[in-house]
Amino acid sequence: MSGPVPTVNALSDIYTTQALADQGVRWNNLLEKFQARYGSPAQFVARSPGRVNIIGEHIDYSLYSCLPMAIVPDVIIAVSTDVTPSDEGTYKIRIANVDEQRFPAREFDIPDSEVEIDATKHEWTNYLKSGLRGALELLRKKYGSNFKPKSMQMLMDGTVPAGGGLSSSAAFVSTSALAVMVANGETDVSKKELTEVAIVSERAVGVNSGG
Repeated sequence: MSGPVPTVNALSDIYTTQALADQGVRWNNLLEKFQARYGSPAQFVARSPGRVNIIGEHIDYSLYSCLPMAIVPDVIIAVSTDVTPSDEGTYKIRIANVDEQRFPAREFDIPDSEVEIDATKHEWTNYLKSGLRGALELLRKKYGSNFKPKSMQMLMDGTVPAGGGLSSSAAFVSTSALAVMVANGETDVSKKELTEVAIVSERAVGVNSGG
């Protein structure tokens, strides 16, 4: 698990040959909807796959041995930093989902100081906020407590079934954290650091996770 999260320029570096056609349509749809919604192209797309634990789920965070494997279903988030915050001392997050009927778009002006998460409300963007919070904690450890995060526009598409035991929430949190780190200039994101951030961050929404 050592080394940086890989950066690729072709879907063939991610998906199997059998999955390429469908995934190409899906990614093009994501990028077209991003352009239509925000009026400018995405700067990059962050991705995290779902996973299956071959020897049983819900044992990793209990500190038992596990054997996870990435699967084709994943979470992808198109991102741009072409947005201006509303007030000094804040940054703006715009987040939408391709399935807007189930997951309505949200907009937040977040204080530079803290990311608040109300875990008592079942709100889909809490997973984004938890990844955001974890990534910013890591960035501030690296660059100092006065680090100012960039505002972001985001559009998500997820194919990991929610509640299916395939780590949909972990995939969303991991992708969110990765997106925040890349948007804020991290070109070599450590796999180990990202995993550790995701494990801790997901618990902010009341979910036990082993990463």
